[in-house]
Amino acid sequence: MKEKYDGLIDMEFAARGNHSYAKKTWRKGNSWISFRIPTTGEVPYYFLITTGGGYVAGETYREQIKVEDNAHAILTTQSPTYIYVCPHQEVTHQENDLQLGKNAVLEFYQDEVIPYKGSYFRQQTTVNMKKGAKLILTDGLSAGWSPDQKPFQYGTIGLKTTVNYDGQLVYNDHMLVDPETDPMQEIGYFEGKQNFNSVVIIDENITQKTVEELRNYIDKVETDVHYGISLLEKDGLVFRLLSESSFENHKLMWDFISYYREKILNYPALDLRKSEHLERERA
Repeated sequence: MKEKYDGLIDMEFAARGNHSYAKKTWRKGNSWISFRIPTTGEVPYYFLITTGGGYVAGETYREQIKVEDNAHAILTTQSPTYIYVCPHQEVTHQENDLQLGKNAVLEFYQDEVIPYKGSYFRQQTTVNMKKGAKLILTDGLSAGWSPDQKPFQYGTIGLKTTVNYDGQLVYNDHMLVDPETDPMQEIGYFEGKQNFNSVVIIDENITQKTVEELRNYIDKVETDVHYGISLLEKDGLVFRLLSESSFENHKLMWDFISYYREKILNYPALDLRKSEHLERERA
């Protein structure tokens, strides 16, 4: 009998005084968790890893992360999520379930999805946050990979993210594209670009003034990336980016995130220790 999940990660973080620690790091199947990365002082930081470098047709993966009251955790994927060809249109699935307690902080830096020609993928990210919690969540989608190097040769891709804060829905985004029928190069889609990324920040202290401060800072950065910053109806903002280069997107994203972390939250600088050489070569 086939297991329900081809890869499963279950992590829990707790606070002890001024320190946070991982009280549970459990994995199964094709999903792995790195050792703690010693770059963030008192904040536990881990890579989430998939063996084989990507997802095979019809597989299902799940990540469930719980950050208890007053705890702080940093997680990132090791590399982009590659979705391999689905020869019989089997849909590959990823489920993310994030739970944040009161005054908890989760920084979850997901790389973009890179679908192969003929692949199908659905991702569902559900976040439930209690009062005072903060979230930084990244995601993205590229034009994909195909042997002839033509863009958008994949099937239907859906990336859905739902965030509830203090019992109320504050963010509900569903990016659903089908290159066979959608005009991927037109306005409202990829607009002639190859790479889309987003940063969602949920923080009840964010206001229009925060957005203007971030926009003033980012507007001074020299870049060819097309971007926009929007205030949510309450408790957060979203930063969206489009360009020809995932490397350029990542650079601008990190400028944005670093300013928010260091200038607004007064957090120390963070080095994710992730190699960007492959994206730099493509840029």
